[in-house]
Amino acid sequence: MYVRSGGTLAASGRILAAVVLPAALLAAGCGGDGDGDRDEAADCTFAADRGGGAPGRAGGPVDRDDVDGDGHADAVLNGWYKVPGDPDTKWRNNRFVLRAAAGGPDPSAAFPLAGCYPPHSPQAQYPVGYDFSVQLTGDLDDDGYADVLVRGVRGPDGAESRRQRILWGGPEGPVAATDLPRGTDPAAGVGDFDGDGTLDLLTLAVSGGEYDMRAQPATVLRGPLDRAGGKPRGETATDVGFEGWASITDAAVGDFDGDGRDDLVTRATYDEEDVRFEDGMPDEVVDAALYRGTPAGLRLAGAVPGITSGSENGATPLVSGDFDDDGTDDIVARRWLGDALVVYGSPEGPGAGRKAVELGRRIGLGSAVGDVNGDGTDDLATSYSPSGDEGEVAVTLGGARGLAVDGTQVVMPQDVGAKPGLRRNADHLFGWQLHLADLDTDGDDDLVVGTFRAGDPPEESGYWIFGGTPEGTSVADRDFVTTEDAG
Repeated sequence: MYVRSGGTLAASGRILAAVVLPAALLAAGCGGDGDGDRDEAADCTFAADRGGGAPGRAGGPVDRDDVDGDGHADAVLNGWYKVPGDPDTKWRNNRFVLRAAAGGPDPSAAFPLAGCYPPHSPQAQYPVGYDFSVQLTGDLDDDGYADVLVRGVRGPDGAESRRQRILWGGPEGPVAATDLPRGTDPAAGVGDFDGDGTLDLLTLAVSGGEYDMRAQPATVLRGPLDRAGGKPRGETATDVGFEGWASITDAAVGDFDGDGRDDLVTRATYDEEDVRFEDGMPDEVVDAALYRGTPAGLRLAGAVPGITSGSENGATPLVSGDFDDDGTDDIVARRWLGDALVVYGSPEGPGAGRKAVELGRRIGLGSAVGDVNGDGTDDLATSYSPSGDEGEVAVTLGGARGLAVDGTQVVMPQDVGAKPGLRRNADHLFGWQLHLADLDTDGDDDLVVGTFRAGDPPEESGYWIFGGTPEGTSVADRDFVTTEDAG
């Protein structure tokens, strides 16, 4: 979900990463729930209560993750930690912005977001799988600073909520918050779908399911959004659920045909005994489809080779990036057993040009896109944790021929001092969260790996930061940021 500093909004794959929306997250997602009271922490200022407008920033296009507008991407992280030395304490939440800085980020200078995003209630067990918030970033008000949108904002008592909240970026950090109007469908992605050079917000309605077949609109809220009420400049809606025949749970955003406008690839999920199969699907229904971005809204363009089910089971889109530097975005997808492949974009759309390539590994935890070696082409980081085995993070470099699968670099917990006596990934969950950003401002994106207890001392929860180099990720050049101490 990144864009090269100085690049155009539509030309770079890194601005348009996939947004994965599992059914459980959509069910717990946002829309109005009648809890719009502003009973938040005192240090959260709402935009409607704040005098003046966005300050703006002169210069070129902003990096989509550059919250403070200094020209470098920041890392917006949603971490968990335990108090070291006290094994009986519960897992606590800390959401913060780790700011890029020369020589590397300073955790004490991170922007804490807990004031406007009340932390999740403490968890007695590992919180992975129990945090249903969804986080997006992008300059939604077009002022030159990336903003942070969180879906599933909790109330001050820790209770689950359907609210969706935007925290507006600024030179001194996030400055004010806006709740999207009640009834707004769950936020699903950020991109420039109409090609006007301003980011739009994509929302996706929750499917009615097999017993409540109805339209499932994907709505483009055209940017810039108004700070006071989150009102878009305009909006267009497209039914991506084929009038209820397809229950869309996953989506990827990217400029897959290279026309300067972002597109949408959707993927539906069905139960094995879904009643819709009893009557037979209409011929025009596909479980994965491409919708091209146009000035008038999203337009159906048909099936996606390699993603849509056919002779094989198809795949679920995860992230997008221009891995072969041809000006079209490519899709990294996961088959039902976790095996990953990359489906390359083309002027005719994804899957119509360069042959899809198996990555030779599984993706089960996280994935991220960035430019690790600073050559201007997108690279891929993924993580996987097989049951009873060690977790690992894989970094695969892009180039003119696409992702260099044979040269994939693997980073293991033992590379940072994890002891063999740990219960493998049940203890450290190495790679449960991934991010790529140039946090030391040297021109190469650094790999940020979330972990519980991986390293020395093993009690610490936080993020390993591995420096990017022209050769790839450096395991030797690393630093550790504890989740508890950030912000």
